[in-house]
Amino acid sequence: MATNLAVEAPDFDEIRKESGFVTSNAVKLLWEVLNYEITKRRLGIRKATNLLQGRATADATTVSENNLDLEGSLVWWYNTASNVNVTGFRNGEEGRAVWVHNVGSGTITFKHSSASSDATNRFLNFGAVDVAMATNQSILYLYINARWREWSAA
Repeated sequence: MATNLAVEAPDFDEIRKESGFVTSNAVKLLWEVLNYEITKRRLGIRKATNLLQGRATADATTVSENNLDLEGSLVWWYNTASNVNVTGFRNGEEGRAVWVHNVGSGTITFKHSSASSDATNRFLNFGAVDVAMATNQSILYLYINARWREWSAA
C-alpha cells in the first residue's frame, strides 16, 4: 500500500472478517479517495505558497535573454548599462505575477510574441508591440492562459 498517507489505514482484514468483502472494499476505496484529496490539497497549498513567495533577484546581464528562468522570483530587477532584449520567461504557472524593474542605465526591451522563446514563455504586450523599459521604470506581467501578459507599465 502507499506510504506517507495523511490518514492511518484501518484494519481491512478485521473489517472483511466482521462485515464482508464488499464492505471492506468500500471502506478501502473511501480511505484511498480521502488520502488522494488530502495530498492534492497539500500540493495546491505548496503551489500557491511558491507563487506568492517574496523573492527578489537582480540581473546584470549584458546579453539578450530567451526563455529566462525567473528562479521563482516575484520581483526581478535589471541593473545593467547594456541594452537587452528579453523574449520570454520560463516556468510560468497560471496566476503567477512578476514585477520587473530597471535600475540600470540600459534599456530593457520585452519583445512581443517573439519566436526566440518557447510559445508558452512569450510575452503578449498591449498593442501587440515591443515594450522598452528605461531607467526607473517597471512592468508587471501576469501568466494567464499560457502566456505572460503585460498588466501595467510605467
